[in-house]
Amino acid sequence: MPWLAVQFPHLGVELRERAQAETVALALVGAQGSAGTLLQVNAIALQAGLRTGMTTARALAMLPELQLCTRDPALEAEALSHWARLLYSLAPQVVLLEEISPALAVNITGNTRLQQGRALLEEVAAWAAATRLSVSAGVAPTPLGAALLAQWQGTSCSPSSSFCPAAADWALLWPRIPITLLPCAATTRAALLALGVRHCAQLQALDRADLVRRLGPEPLRVLDRLNGRASDPRSALSFPADLEASIPLHSEISHWEGLRFALHRALQDIHLLLRTQAQASRSWLLQLQGRGRQWSSTLEVRDPATDVEMLLTLWQWRLQQQPLDFAVHTLRLQALAPQHWSGRQAAWWQDGAEETRWQLVEQLRQRLGAIAVHAIAGVADHRPDYAWQRVPPGSGQGEANSARPLWLLAQALPLHAPSLCMPAQVERIEGGWWDGQDQSRDYFRWRHPAGTQCWVYRDRRQARFYVHGYFA
Repeated sequence: MPWLAVQFPHLGVELRERAQAETVALALVGAQGSAGTLLQVNAIALQAGLRTGMTTARALAMLPELQLCTRDPALEAEALSHWARLLYSLAPQVVLLEEISPALAVNITGNTRLQQGRALLEEVAAWAAATRLSVSAGVAPTPLGAALLAQWQGTSCSPSSSFCPAAADWALLWPRIPITLLPCAATTRAALLALGVRHCAQLQALDRADLVRRLGPEPLRVLDRLNGRASDPRSALSFPADLEASIPLHSEISHWEGLRFALHRALQDIHLLLRTQAQASRSWLLQLQGRGRQWSSTLEVRDPATDVEMLLTLWQWRLQQQPLDFAVHTLRLQALAPQHWSGRQAAWWQDGAEETRWQLVEQLRQRLGAIAVHAIAGVADHRPDYAWQRVPPGSGQGEANSARPLWLLAQALPLHAPSLCMPAQVERIEGGWWDGQDQSRDYFRWRHPAGTQCWVYRDRRQARFYVHGYFA
């Protein structure tokens, strides 16, 4: 029964980096603030020589510009929930390993496709790149064993790394896991180290009854859950049906440039969830919350597979058309009515011209307004003025009459041409009495002396000529 465990060694500080969008040295501390110790450090602080477990006083002495951040359980829980839904796309049983927080595990027994080759590692690596979080992963017969393996080997999710031991190798691998990684009380680990126990193999070799008398049952329970000797029941996580992302902003913002980073992150997160569930959405709801004020807008797109960058551009033009008059402290994005989407299969000779054309249409609709960009659909009426109607792009129907121009004037212009002669072939139109717009006309082509091809008609009742349109 293989389990995949994913651990986030720098979750807190990396979430702070994303929220602040700054390149500074960050360290995560507990609720004690300056009197505590460093729980996590980012890459910049690590390069400066800071390490987890170091006191804040010593860290500030070494790096005065270090920024201390207290843990934000709500922010971390949101990130873990997002990753749990990603893992849920692999298998239905996803658990939280509270004793090695933050870490998640998923039972991939039935997913034979991802158990072959590097498919599983590549999948997790793609998610890590999309969420911009450092993760380590491990695969083992037990969820605790997979998490400890990820933590011990520090396996980063890159295609060249190897973290999936064969089933026969696990029996040789778990006894080598250091005692310092076991989720026991600090006093228990210290007592084991004082006894000279450094690895799980040495702990396994101790007399169980004597060990219980000395240290209690805790270390043996952990060891049995690690190697599979004892069952490790855990409650599977449940997931809401709504696909949405809520991002509290680092500071109140009232301009697009400040909202772009948070909106890009929200779009990226929801797109990733949609893709893992083979879904897509044509409708997006954006809500911006301020102090006693709220702005909301719905964006409709024709192509459900519209990518993140295009959606970001469309939202940018929407927000620039409707400037905010208040400061925003929370951004919430939701994918409305997601639908099944298995992707688009294009023929080898297609070059994406259709997709490019519709992207241009979407951009024009957001830049100029939805009512300013439309398509033309045919209407069953032989009178040119009433033979078409405006419809949303993509919903046009009816075939064009090649004998008529596409460009018709809103109002026909009188044509003063005494030498104009009627050609032999004309299109005669009679009718319209039923709606009070009766017409009696003879239409034909006429070339203007300047070279323009005109569509002209002669009003048979008035015996006058009019220009009604132009040919390209």
